[in-house]
Amino acid sequence: MDVHAGIKIHECEVCGKAFSQTRQLKLHSNIHAGIRNHVCDICGKAFTGKRSLKRHVEMHADIKNHECDICGKAFTLKSYLKLHANMHAGIKNHECDICGKDFIARTSLRSHIYMHAGINNHQCDICGKAFTVKSDLKDHMNMHAGIKNHKCDICGKAFTQRSNLRLHSHMHARIRNHKCHICGKAFTQKSHLNFHSDIHADIKNHVHEICEKSIPDKRSLKRHVDMHAGNKNQ
Repeated sequence: MDVHAGIKIHECEVCGKAFSQTRQLKLHSNIHAGIRNHVCDICGKAFTGKRSLKRHVEMHADIKNHECDICGKAFTLKSYLKLHANMHAGIKNHECDICGKDFIARTSLRSHIYMHAGINNHQCDICGKAFTVKSDLKDHMNMHAGIKNHKCDICGKAFTQRSNLRLHSHMHARIRNHKCHICGKAFTQKSHLNFHSDIHADIKNHVHEICEKSIPDKRSLKRHVDMHAGNKNQ
């Protein structure tokens, strides 16, 4: 009865999250206790529930039945498609209680909270840089090795870090969440907005060593250097 009515009377004693069924609460409690009885036969990764394991196995099989109506990108899980759709719509339902920053995915919020807490347990053996989550360390190690595992499904461009691929995907989707408060121009990446803001503020941090001309950003400086090189060749 409680399930159909959507009434959640079974509350977790650790975090306060409530469920409509005792079975759901038990599975949730396994997360807090670190109990993962359901192991993937392919990679050995363990999960708290059968459903999570099933979704994980589908990922190994690379079965992508859930396709985005906007860009055509396909996903193994419906939940992944939903998160992707939120990216197109600019919907960020997961807010940080500390700083108010919004995120599309709960996992991104969790990593962000670790950052606030100063939890950096995953350290690079090469340069010593530490990360809040293991996946970020793995991407960082790929950067050292020059491995680019994160490939754009649209244009094929590959990246060492998942975060860079995500920013690149915003360009294809024309998602411009970073808006200039002076002129209203919007950008796909915050770094691009920062460069643009420097133009308004007339901040020119990049100086050419030959002619000592000040340039607002690295890309413009490179073009300027190329111009000098072209003049020398003439």
